[in-house]
Amino acid sequence: GIRDCLTMMSWLALGFLLLGPGSVTADEPRGVLETLEAEVVSAIDRARPSVVAITRIRSEDGATMAVRGLPLAAMPGEMDIDRGGGITFGGAAPIRPGFPSERSPEFYALPGETGSGVVVGDKGEILTAFHLVKGARRIRVRSEKAEFDAEIIAADPRTDLAVIVPRSGSTLAEALKPLAIGRGEALRQGAFLLALGNPFNAARDGQATASLGILANVARRIEPPQGDNPNVRQFFQFQPTLLQLDSKLNLGMSGGAVVNLKGELVGITTAEASPSGFDAAAGYAIPMDERGRKAVGQLIEGKEVEYGFIGIGLEREPNMIRDVRRGTPAWKAELAAEDVILAVGDVTLAKDESALPLALAGAPVGEPVKLKVLHEGRVVQRTLIMSKYPVSGEVIATNRPEPWRGLRIDFTSVLGDALSTQETLDSMMRGGVGVVEVLGGSNGESAGVLRGDVVASVEGTQVNTPAEFRAAVSALENKPVTLKLRSGLDEERTVTVAPR
Repeated sequence: GIRDCLTMMSWLALGFLLLGPGSVTADEPRGVLETLEAEVVSAIDRARPSVVAITRIRSEDGATMAVRGLPLAAMPGEMDIDRGGGITFGGAAPIRPGFPSERSPEFYALPGETGSGVVVGDKGEILTAFHLVKGARRIRVRSEKAEFDAEIIAADPRTDLAVIVPRSGSTLAEALKPLAIGRGEALRQGAFLLALGNPFNAARDGQATASLGILANVARRIEPPQGDNPNVRQFFQFQPTLLQLDSKLNLGMSGGAVVNLKGELVGITTAEASPSGFDAAAGYAIPMDERGRKAVGQLIEGKEVEYGFIGIGLEREPNMIRDVRRGTPAWKAELAAEDVILAVGDVTLAKDESALPLALAGAPVGEPVKLKVLHEGRVVQRTLIMSKYPVSGEVIATNRPEPWRGLRIDFTSVLGDALSTQETLDSMMRGGVGVVEVLGGSNGESAGVLRGDVVASVEGTQVNTPAEFRAAVSALENKPVTLKLRSGLDEERTVTVAPR
């Protein structure tokens, strides 16, 4: 318990931390401990009502079905016990005698399918780990005051974050208390932190478990595990610095809250940072720093978290360009090999290998960004429009721009495995925007537009960003619109898309 943990600590060290050197005497240890205990208890009281227990009921084919806009899946009425001891749904065998039915609370206590979440929005938005809800046919949530079905409104595999809410039409949102988000970048090594969550599914009654520890490292970098899992690789690429706690984060703590002694959320616990060969229960958390808060804000709005792409390779020397790919934003902005990028926007870059990738990833996509560059011994200014970095795996965003006549438009950089395909890079040099989805039965489909096509122009006007495309078609709402398309380097065709 908390008291047992505190009594193991040195009262002298605590006195130095809380009262300053020389201010603690042998007569005062009880008061020091009671002061710290009061702060810990108060922080837990503020944070605990916002921490929920989450259970995933997997879909049979691995598809993520518990998404806003999709119907609520029926609860499985049957279960099989496979030879490996795991529980699978949808089989022919009846429920094993004595096994809980889907109507009992114990049904939602399946091993390996439970985790945690934190209420962060006024409308019941719950922040959790994406890997916890990925592949769910149904998501059950238990708080201190309610138990309900939830649905995903947005998820980003690159940061392993997702936001879920009570299903549409639910009135339970008012029973959920949001937790204030603090400044993760203000944390210092040695700070006292609390981790709250659902270890080993112990919090399925809605009462979160709390543990106390210190911040063991502010910006821990961990080498990604071996393997070809694209989501794990992206996690380490876009979230290279993590909070390391000295408290253990056992099974079920993913998506839980890391809070400071003010009761503010400063991190989200994750299991994705425990590669093979390391302590699987090590305490790592995604910091709620500027990047983390920005991602959470976009997810709460149901939007995709976008990452910038300019098309450069980097040298081992921090912030130095090794090469520039033709047709990319960097090439158009006349960046060159051996240039050193000193600043991105208002952010002056540290001499650190991750500083430039993180700054570019956080820059606004589709908008002009100013760079300060050391070019051939002179400091010069370059301006470019960020393209969008593609993602491997599943991105969920329920608040996207409406398709235009059945066509969803995005940057050409996200078409297929774009960044490793020379044909796509050459296509980027020629401009245009990509067709990433064609809705069945739409006017776009009838006109012969295909997913993967590049729209070069609208009524003769060249378009290079989704914003330019929307501006070009906005004045043509009730008219047929002629598009020039490319489906390859030399294959061009013209189609006319009828109005709705």
